[in-house]
Amino acid sequence: MYNELRLWKAYATVTTLALAGLAIAAWRPQAGSSRLDTLTVQRINVVGPDGALQMVLSNRQQMPEGKMDGKTYQSQGRHDGAGLIFYNALGDEDGGLTFGAIQNAQGYSADAGLMFDQFKQDQTVGLTYSDNNGQSSAGLRVWQRPTSRLSELMDHIQAVRAMPAGSAKTKALAGIQRQAAAGELGAARLFAGRTPRQDAAVVLDDMQGHPRLRMQVSKAGVPVIEFLDAQGKVLRRLTATP
Repeated sequence: MYNELRLWKAYATVTTLALAGLAIAAWRPQAGSSRLDTLTVQRINVVGPDGALQMVLSNRQQMPEGKMDGKTYQSQGRHDGAGLIFYNALGDEDGGLTFGAIQNAQGYSADAGLMFDQFKQDQTVGLTYSDNNGQSSAGLRVWQRPTSRLSELMDHIQAVRAMPAGSAKTKALAGIQRQAAAGELGAARLFAGRTPRQDAAVVLDDMQGHPRLRMQVSKAGVPVIEFLDAQGKVLRRLTATP
C-alpha cells in the first residue's frame, strides 16, 4: 500500500510539472521574437546574417558617417539631427531620413529630408524642408549625378586637401571648382514645391544647375511662366494678367 501511494505521488508530481511546462511554453514568445513597451537607446544597428549593416537608427551624436566601397567619409551636417540611414547589399549608404534644428542668439535653422541615392553616388531624388528664421522652402528635388563613383571623387578631394600649400594645390583646387561649376560633380535639375518667398513653383535646370524654366504662382495668386538663359536673365515672361 505504501509503495502504491508513492507511485501515485510520483505520477501526480510528474503530471503537474508537465502541465506547468506546457503552460510556460504556451505563454513564452516564439524563439527569435519579443515585445517591449518602451526601448530607450542611442543607436540601433540592423544587420544581416553576416553582420553587415543594413540600416541604422540613431540620435544625432551617434549618426554614422558616409560609407561607400568599404571606406568611411565625413559627412557635412550629418550630426545636426537624428535619423535613419539605409545601406544596400554592397554595404554602400544608399539613402536616409534625417531631421535637424539649431537655435541660438542669431535665430534658428531647421531641416529635414528623405533622400534616395544613385548607385555609387550621392542623392538623386529627395523630399526636403529647410527653414532659416522663417525663410523656409519645402518640396521635391531631383539631382543629376555623374556615372563615376563618389568614393573616387572623395579620395581625390581628400588627397588635394592633404597637399602642401603651393601652386600645385591651388591648381588642383581650381580644377575641382571648374568641374563643380560645369555640373560634372552633380547639379540640381528639378524643384517642385514652396519657395522662401511663399511661391508655389516648379523650376527646371540645365545640366549645369542653372534655372532655365520657372513656373510659379505667387503668394498673391499671380501665375507666371519664365524662360531664362544660363546667366539667369529672363528671356520671356508669361503672366495671366494683361
